[in-house]
Amino acid sequence: MAVHRWRFIDPSNGSTYVFEHNPNHMNSPFPRRNITARTTTAVTGQTVLTEGNSGPAEFTFGGSIRSKAHYDALRSWVYDDDGRPRTRRIIIVDHFGREMQAVLISFDPQPKRALNVYWRHEYEMTALVTKVGPASVVNEPAGVFR
Repeated sequence: MAVHRWRFIDPSNGSTYVFEHNPNHMNSPFPRRNITARTTTAVTGQTVLTEGNSGPAEFTFGGSIRSKAHYDALRSWVYDDDGRPRTRRIIIVDHFGREMQAVLISFDPQPKRALNVYWRHEYEMTALVTKVGPASVVNEPAGVFR
């Protein structure tokens, strides 16, 4: 059974980072629909729905870090060497093979105590996703989300 590793791709320079360990949790990368409901002043009080364009989705994912290399890589995709946020758009490829156009907006590592694993952290990252491509992985057996 193949494990499809998450990747970050920077289209501006072609650099790629393949995750050591896939995230173990995530929310939906799809935007919430922008629907406004208003009632009319008519006797029947009908509700009128209007829909505008959806903004970017706030996509949150996270998991475990077990090495300094993984920690440094995730941090460097969000912040530059001076700790300032990077503004570049990247492509996130998840375990379903979906390519998501996104801007990473935060990296929140929390140190965890672990014997013989000095760089053990749990982390959460947040991105604004503007586009989600179709899944390219199909009919995988259960348990490949690692």
